[in-house]
Amino acid sequence: DSKGYNNDYMTLAQELRAVVSGGVDDSKEVREKYSRDASLFRVVPQVVVRPRDVEDLKKLVRFVSKERGAGRSLSLTPRAAGTDMSGGPLTESIVVDMLGFNKLLEVGDGYAVVEPGMYYRDFDRLTKAKGWELPSYTASRDICTVGGMVANDSGGEKTLRYGKTDRYVRRLNVVLSDGEEYVFRSQSRTELDAK
Repeated sequence: DSKGYNNDYMTLAQELRAVVSGGVDDSKEVREKYSRDASLFRVVPQVVVRPRDVEDLKKLVRFVSKERGAGRSLSLTPRAAGTDMSGGPLTESIVVDMLGFNKLLEVGDGYAVVEPGMYYRDFDRLTKAKGWELPSYTASRDICTVGGMVANDSGGEKTLRYGKTDRYVRRLNVVLSDGEEYVFRSQSRTELDAK
């Protein structure tokens, strides 16, 4: 075809474009951009996917699970701001850019519901306006995301007094390897027995 691909062979990016409605990019520039975080490491991914919504995430997870089941070496690595200093958001496979999931969905009496790609600085400003604060005040608070803070169980200058991020997480909505969304939360013994 016009891109020089054999019609019997599709690139990973082409396969993924057939699976998700969000963005899929395997350009050299984008792959280079996502090959680094705040660490010293450099790992170049095959492709970067920007899911449009949770349904896109589910489709992406199902695709990778199916391909892994067929013996293909693929994995998904979620990434938001890339402020991790240990190489956590780096992969040779598929980066899932979570920055599109950046909304504060609700602020209630002592709680907030937030998507993982929201920058902490924006989350902090909006929750403080309601009189609340997530006190796991990281050094990278101006550039990190809430999802990254949860994934890393981040802490900072207020941690000794208030604890790390895990102390403040009450519930997580997670897409697991079967491509379905589940809610993770603490359960009482009675709830667990009933389940």
